[in-house]
Amino acid sequence: MASTAPFVGVRVFSDLSSNVVSIDARDSTVIGMVMPAPAADETVFPLDTPVAIDPEDSELVAKLGDGLAKDAVSQVLSEGVIPTFVFSRSAYATEGTDEAKLAADIGAIAGTAADKTGAYALLDAQAITGHKPGIIIAPGYTSQRLGNLKNAATVSINVVKDMLVDCIGVVDATQTSDAAALTYAADFDTALGMMACYPAVEVSLGGETVTRPMSPHVAGAIVRRDKEAGTPYKAAWNRPLKGILGLTKTISYRDGDPSCQANTLVQGGLATVIEGNTLWAPFTTATDSTVAAYRSLKRIRTRRAIEAAIPLPMRAYLSEDLGGHLVSLMTQALAAACEEAKTLGAIIDYQIVWKRSLNSNTGLRSGICRLKLRFEEGSDLVDLQIFTEPQPEAFDVLADQIAAALQAMGNANITTAD
Repeated sequence: MASTAPFVGVRVFSDLSSNVVSIDARDSTVIGMVMPAPAADETVFPLDTPVAIDPEDSELVAKLGDGLAKDAVSQVLSEGVIPTFVFSRSAYATEGTDEAKLAADIGAIAGTAADKTGAYALLDAQAITGHKPGIIIAPGYTSQRLGNLKNAATVSINVVKDMLVDCIGVVDATQTSDAAALTYAADFDTALGMMACYPAVEVSLGGETVTRPMSPHVAGAIVRRDKEAGTPYKAAWNRPLKGILGLTKTISYRDGDPSCQANTLVQGGLATVIEGNTLWAPFTTATDSTVAAYRSLKRIRTRRAIEAAIPLPMRAYLSEDLGGHLVSLMTQALAAACEEAKTLGAIIDYQIVWKRSLNSNTGLRSGICRLKLRFEEGSDLVDLQIFTEPQPEAFDVLADQIAAALQAMGNANITTAD
């Protein structure tokens, strides 16, 4: 069939769609924040509804009201970045004991998946605001282990960030002691892409020095590094936290000593600070042997960024005729994206495989095409080992130097001999 209507002559049917789509990693610097804001303007920030905040809109920020939510925005900005925030206000308890109210507030942040309340409200952030969170925080409500159980808010953040794919959770561990903080991190030892911060930090807010959770500063530092590099492929640690005055407790660090406090903390899955303001956080909470290969925050963010970048542009190929030409176009698109990631140092190498065993006749008849994309992310250097040992033969060099110096004197009465 030449066309839907018979015609005598020549016709041109224009198709300006791209043959090979461009696969680009999205902006992962949007910070999702879910927590109570008792003094917020409820008409501007309805319960369990994502609202985009441009932090340069001072009037909108002011409508958050005084409290931890507004403080968290200031803490992030103090790291020298101005990211977009997506804020979802959770319910705030007003009755009962302090412990009961705290438990209720944490439960409100944990929310309910079926109702998309609490952290789950962020799943609709892109549909409602046009912004998809790349980092989720809830400072002030993630460090507690009420009843010696996992923190419910952190549990939900962990679930939601996985559903968003290229998203991480930055929370605060229990602050009472190193042991308590390590116990907290162990609660999430199989979670990929979760950072637990310890200890709390001293910051300047409203002209006063106050104690606040570290997580907003770590989130800000990650955003700052992303903006510096232009991609989410670079590690953000071993750089200063610009907005903190100090820590609530000193974390000791000694170069070359695996037993020092800072090393114990990071090996246990905690993000900490050494030497007053240097973020020491190469690893996530993923310390279990089943996931330890991706405990590096850099590696897991790189993989998730690449995985999340693929589906949307590749939709362009859906509904097209399945055949060799289409599969060639799709593999070209994937290869182009991987070549760019390789050039940027995000991955070491890659391979795209069409396996006949994965593409049965029944599957092909149903319009199913399966491609395997294999790639390996680059690693950030975390353990530089330099071995020293004596070099006795260096004295041969010294002896030659002495002999040469004596000969250079030009005195016939001064000689050298073997």
